Amino acid sequence: MDRNNKPDSSSFVIKAEDEVAKGRFSNFAQVSSAPDSFVLDFSFVQGPAGWLLSRILLSPQHAKRLSVALSETIAKHEERFGKIDSGPTLQ
Repeated sequence: MDRNNKPDSSSFVIKAEDEVAKGRFSNFAQVSSAPDSFVLDFSFVQGPAGWLLSRILLSPQHAKRLSVALSETIAKHEERFGKIDSGPTLQ
């Protein structure tokens, strides 16, 4: 599908196991990079302890595409539902 939700010749189906499709809640994310990769760590932090839930490795090109897609989606979300308060950050 393209950005207007019209099928195109490069459409494909992505399948997911039920446990993956359910998703996981993360309240902490950390991003790091090396010359050839970006690492996204998603964790759940409660009190003094935390659990790494998922580590995603991306090429720099894909990380940039993800950044653009996330920015566009946040802008659309805020247009529809109002400004998102970032809240406090963990140091």
